[in-house]
Amino acid sequence: MKHFVKYFYACGVIAHVLLAVLLMWQPFLIEKGASLITNKYYSWQKKQALEQLTQGQSLSLEQEIQRTLPPWQALTAKVIMQGEALINQVSYSTLGAAVSALNDGDSLTIAQGVYTQPIVLNKNNITIKGNGHVVFKSGSAQGKAFIVNKGDNVTVVNIECKNIQVRDGNGACIRQEGSNLTLEHVYFHDAQQGVLESSSKASVIEIKDSRFERLGFNGQAHGIYTNKAKVFIDKSIFVASKDEGHAIKVRGNQLVIDDSILMSLSSDDSRLIDMPNGGELTISRSLLAQGPKSVNGQVIGFGLEGYRYINNGITFTDNMFLLERIGSNYLLAVDEKKEVALKQSNNIIVGHDKSTFFNKANQYVENREALNMKIYPYLPNLFCQTSSLCPINTNSR
Repeated sequence: MKHFVKYFYACGVIAHVLLAVLLMWQPFLIEKGASLITNKYYSWQKKQALEQLTQGQSLSLEQEIQRTLPPWQALTAKVIMQGEALINQVSYSTLGAAVSALNDGDSLTIAQGVYTQPIVLNKNNITIKGNGHVVFKSGSAQGKAFIVNKGDNVTVVNIECKNIQVRDGNGACIRQEGSNLTLEHVYFHDAQQGVLESSSKASVIEIKDSRFERLGFNGQAHGIYTNKAKVFIDKSIFVASKDEGHAIKVRGNQLVIDDSILMSLSSDDSRLIDMPNGGELTISRSLLAQGPKSVNGQVIGFGLEGYRYINNGITFTDNMFLLERIGSNYLLAVDEKKEVALKQSNNIIVGHDKSTFFNKANQYVENREALNMKIYPYLPNLFCQTSSLCPINTNSR
């Protein structure tokens, strides 16, 4: 028996000596082992936090969208049409023929249906309207977008656009190369990008009563992206940006969001808003909800690539912010090298904000339960009571 004890003791000593030699020879193994244990712990911790947030329910992203938002509905057709398109009461058998016939100031009405032939606009002051449910699908012009707009002052109304992909990863429903674009009641979804503005001109983009859903690609394409344009958003929804894309990225000097919803749900998006070069950001009467699987802990980024403009300021009024990412949450991240005027009033912040912009004019609560809100992903009744955008199926208590 003593021989067995001595044998196992010797084996133990030899094994420890060999292990010590191995670790001295390859010290990275210590770090690798520690990292493996740490990652497993954090994975377990995130899983526990997610189960607590959802109370154990397991929903796909599509199910979350269905439970929180009603389906988008096209506006009812108002014109009886003989062909695919109508310009100032003149009928055209195909949309392509109508686009070729456009002159400055024309109004183009498109018949209900699905269109895969993309559009290049070269004229100014054009209005495009869908007559009923009009879908632009899959096509791309010049390797850029379904609509490549080179004209100024273009308005697009009542159009659904989806499944736009191009080789460089920036496939958009609209590539805006002219000046000034207005979108009313459009539904852009499941594409690499909704709107990509690359104009060399000063410009304004207005978005009203519209919905941008499941847009983004490889961290370089977003719900909307502007190079120079000012952006004004009213009564619109940005939901579930994907592949580390931002919901809204604006390099122009002004972004105004009013009475709107920006939410991640369980998508792998990045920031809800990014103004990398600063400017003036105003958000009012809106809901911003970052979800549990967002890749970036920052809800809003401002000036993080350096300030381009003289005037830089941020105003938050009458909003609700839901910080529900599993991990650290920062409502606002700014370039701290330059002072930025930050005005806050009457906002509700749900969750733990690790950024340093506490303001007594806001209400801070730990979680949904503190406000008697139904569990994730349902939208809060406190917001819906005051918003004209409130979905019909909030399922609030």
